[in-house]
Amino acid sequence: GTPSYSPPEWTHFGWYHGEAATIWSLGILLHQMVCGEHPFRRGRNLSWDQLPLPQGLSQECKDLIKWCLSVNSLERPTLEDLFCDPWVQ
Repeated sequence: GTPSYSPPEWTHFGWYHGEAATIWSLGILLHQMVCGEHPFRRGRNLSWDQLPLPQGLSQECKDLIKWCLSVNSLERPTLEDLFCDPWVQ
């Protein structure tokens, strides 16, 4: 895959679980769609848990992005969780 869409467990430890990695990539894509930029673009000194999100986004959208971009892969939603999320509905 594309390195800038790789989850932290892959970039730091060299392993990943398919669905959790997919959810991470979807979180990156969602952020790009609603914010217009990659959340962890080069040159930005940003830790994984300090993701700035525009004030104009709904809280549901912010929550979904942060959930998808959870550093701990076990805390990310499943695909089924995504389909049931209020923002997706």
